[in-house]
Amino acid sequence: MYEPTDTQITVSIPDRRHELLADLLLDAVLTEGAGENAVQAAVRTSEERGRRMGEVAREETRPGRLGPERGLTVCEGLLEQYGYEPVRETPTRLRLRNCPFHPLAAKAPDLVCGMNQAFLSGCLSGLQVGGVQAVLAPEPGECCVRLVPSDTDGDDRTARDH
Repeated sequence: MYEPTDTQITVSIPDRRHELLADLLLDAVLTEGAGENAVQAAVRTSEERGRRMGEVAREETRPGRLGPERGLTVCEGLLEQYGYEPVRETPTRLRLRNCPFHPLAAKAPDLVCGMNQAFLSGCLSGLQVGGVQAVLAPEPGECCVRLVPSDTDGDDRTARDH
């Protein structure tokens, strides 16, 4: 009555994307250049993948010019699909409540968090979001990266103070 199938079903709560991390690492191994080490290759391939993902999303949505606020709105939808659980802290700051690479990030935080930051930086670049950067800001139980204004003296201070 029952037969095995080639279809794989995976359920993870909260959402984890170990297959994405594994794919990024595989790309790094397969494309590692003579002048880079494995970590550098992993960070490079993560940034490249994020940029391509952002470019595809930009092409699909055609959002026009993206400043910090509109850019983060577009990012929220994209990052939600990847399990980051984005939360807007201010109009120009985005906190990511879930690390899709946990618990692997706990085993090798420098590598995995560096790849994650590069991936999210690439995503911002591909979407052509201005005035926002992906920075390492580890918090227990959350993603190690936050999206914050690239100019800390800008509008964010006003939003935070009010």
